[in-house]
Amino acid sequence: MKRMLTLVALGAAFLLGSAGSFAQGFPNKPIRLIVPYPAGGATDMMARLVAQKLTDSLRQQVVVDNKPGAGGNIGVDMVAKAPADGYTIGISATNSFAINPHLTKKLPYDALKDLTQISMVGVIPNVIVVNTEVPAKSIAELVALGKKQPLAYASPGQGTSLHLAGEMLNEAAGIAMTHVPYKGDVPAIQDVIGGRVPVMTSNLATVLPHIRSGRLRALAVTTAKRAMQLPDVPTMMEAGYKDFDISVWFTLFASSGVPRDVLEVLNRETVRALNLPEVRQRLQDANIEPAPTSLEQIRAYTQAEHERWGHIVKKTGVTWD
Repeated sequence: MKRMLTLVALGAAFLLGSAGSFAQGFPNKPIRLIVPYPAGGATDMMARLVAQKLTDSLRQQVVVDNKPGAGGNIGVDMVAKAPADGYTIGISATNSFAINPHLTKKLPYDALKDLTQISMVGVIPNVIVVNTEVPAKSIAELVALGKKQPLAYASPGQGTSLHLAGEMLNEAAGIAMTHVPYKGDVPAIQDVIGGRVPVMTSNLATVLPHIRSGRLRALAVTTAKRAMQLPDVPTMMEAGYKDFDISVWFTLFASSGVPRDVLEVLNRETVRALNLPEVRQRLQDANIEPAPTSLEQIRAYTQAEHERWGHIVKKTGVTWD
């Protein structure tokens, strides 16, 4: 996952400088931070952590507002249609910017034209896990099993990056695991633990407790670099699958047209917050790698990921329409 490692390194080395002069008059009232997912998840946790630090540095309240629904599309669209003044911002994950736009022609926003990125916030690796009764202790053994008998894999929903990861494994390995979509991570994981579905790709933050407790077995991580929390678990590339490189990344964003100087204020203070030792530690404790970036870095990365996932969606044939 060279491109992500480069971004993380760049973000960690990003020079903060002094607070300098803010965009004239900004902010002079509270800022609304929309989270397009329910309270309590990883995105919500990141939003509240960053909001607290932005409130301190901007001297204006940054209020977190959860607006879940339609796979995140409702909340993202609210940001896209908000006034382009920087007082309504959002935080969302890979799907909103790089995957969902390729799954349907009915998306209420244009991910590249209607939205502008402020900074990446964090990255979570994915890991392929199986129920402990499955007689496979490696990806090679799982593939061999999949060629002998029918297998199914769970995902938190149709068209998610975790669903697409399963389809990518099917294609790369020449097997035909059946996709079983759920409404979220929790019911999917519970069914894998319970043995009703044998396989799942999930984000590390969600399944790590179950791996450590012995309720799930980790076969491989889907990033180019091994996860520091699972140093003995190989990557998919180490397992022989070149370019199998998937993670979940999260960014702050605003509606297109927000003035450059306002974006610079938001970026500078977000980067400052993400580089605070206590913030970095909180994120790492939650198995999230902090990844602050410049405006240019996150825009270039978002465009590249939009194109890359477009090819993947087209290749797998997954659609919401």
